[in-house]
Amino acid sequence: MLDIMLRTAYLLAIGLSLYTSGWLIIKADKNKTTGALAVCQLLIIIWCIPQLFSALPMNRGMKYLAYVISYLGISFIGPAWLEFAFLYSKRKLNHWAESLLFGISAVNYSILLTNEYHHLFYIMFEVEQVVYGPVFYIHMAYTYLCVLAGMAVVLMTFKKNRVALSHMAVILLSAAVPLGFNLLYMTGLVRSGFDLTPPAFALSSILMLLAVFRYDFLDVNTMAYEQIFDTISEGVVVYNQRGKITYCNEAVKTWFGLRNGDEAKEMWNMLKDRGIRVDGEPGTGLRHPGISDTQDPVAGSTVLTLDDGHEKRKLEVKHYNCCDKKGKIVAGTVMFSDVGRYYQLLEQGRELAVSNQKLAIEQERNRIAQEVHDTAGHTLTMINSLLKLIRIDYESGGTGAGTGEYLSQAQELAGSGIRQLRCSINNLRQGESYGLITQGVYQLAASVKEIEVEVEIQGEDKQEYSYLSPVVYESLREAITNCLKYAEATHMDVILKFSSSLNFYIFDNGQGCSSIEEGNGLSGIRRRVERAGGKVRTISGIGEGFQIYINLPLRDRESA
Repeated sequence: MLDIMLRTAYLLAIGLSLYTSGWLIIKADKNKTTGALAVCQLLIIIWCIPQLFSALPMNRGMKYLAYVISYLGISFIGPAWLEFAFLYSKRKLNHWAESLLFGISAVNYSILLTNEYHHLFYIMFEVEQVVYGPVFYIHMAYTYLCVLAGMAVVLMTFKKNRVALSHMAVILLSAAVPLGFNLLYMTGLVRSGFDLTPPAFALSSILMLLAVFRYDFLDVNTMAYEQIFDTISEGVVVYNQRGKITYCNEAVKTWFGLRNGDEAKEMWNMLKDRGIRVDGEPGTGLRHPGISDTQDPVAGSTVLTLDDGHEKRKLEVKHYNCCDKKGKIVAGTVMFSDVGRYYQLLEQGRELAVSNQKLAIEQERNRIAQEVHDTAGHTLTMINSLLKLIRIDYESGGTGAGTGEYLSQAQELAGSGIRQLRCSINNLRQGESYGLITQGVYQLAASVKEIEVEVEIQGEDKQEYSYLSPVVYESLREAITNCLKYAEATHMDVILKFSSSLNFYIFDNGQGCSSIEEGNGLSGIRRRVERAGGKVRTISGIGEGFQIYINLPLRDRESA
């Protein structure tokens, strides 16, 4: 019964080692670390297989052959395991150290092969009895010394990386299991023709692989790339040199109905039907013009329109050739990028540019209309006032001296109004012709004859305020025009206060109004002031006249 259980243990050890080796070869990263662990598993398999036949009837020669084959795995398992431990710990043995480790194992194995001449490995080797010699014990001590040293290297790495204590316990257990089984076999506590050490080694390898290295050897890059490609919105197609599609992600499957294993020519035909020119097709010997074998060719990109239900999807197509180290094309990649959003934004940008152009035209039209309104309204109002004075002088039988002066002023106002209209049409600002603000204010005040306009200056007018001259001039002109048209006033006070900001006050003694409704004049004043960063406040009441308060900030010298 025990022999059956031990045979089962050997079969399980072989199966687990084969599975582990296959998993490492197929799914693990292709590097020296996984290669070293796979070699350890293969050595365990070589160790285990001859042991399955040890209980069968055999002569001395057959048994010796089984031992020779088995010890091929036993002799090199120790240094192979130590090599793996150093590689896993990101450390590498020197070439002389590797030569020494595997050289000792080779010497031990050669002593086994020549045992008939010196009997150092086996003092007695018969079918019924095997007596171990000194070299055998040296070999076993050396093997377990390598195993323990490898475990120590891994444990130090875990301690440095602060790995959990449970993982360290598994490492210690994986070292203790084969040692314990081997001691049971060597001391004769378990009497069987089977050596329990190989399945113990297999078990320890599986423990370490499952508990500690679950993801260290897994080729996570390949898994991550595949998952990423399946979730991105771009389409990806990879084909080999024989023209077979080896990979296409979900986007390509949805858009074109392609599948892994399809002919790449199907894809090329689809692209050609949509007007895409293909410079190189796999398996036809064609390539991109002007691209040599030693270059990594990348084709130009183009855009196709794909009917996708109710919308037309725009895809940018890029073709890449993949070359080996010799420059030979071995595969190709085609990428389909959804650029529909880009074209949508491009179209929106065009529409926005047209809208901005229309808005700029409308703003310029409104500006000219406002300036024409202000200029023409002020000029006509002033001329109308002068004509009233001329009529009064004429009806009163005056001498006509005042009439000539009034006519001269009216002519001057008409000429000034014409010039201002030309400036507005030619996009020239009226205030730019003034140096100081007070110059324009005094000029406007002097031009008013129908009412008295009194100007008071507080503070010193300087050149740094001159950029506000157009705002002050146009605002005062509009205020005077409104006063002459609606207020029935006889007096107007204009106060300019120069400080850290410019405060501008306009008061008249007209009839006032119960509610203020902003027409073109007042709204024009507000727009000009707010564009300059200022504020406007208007106050009026029945019999209280009309008051305008304007505050204009002084800009910094650096921004000026």
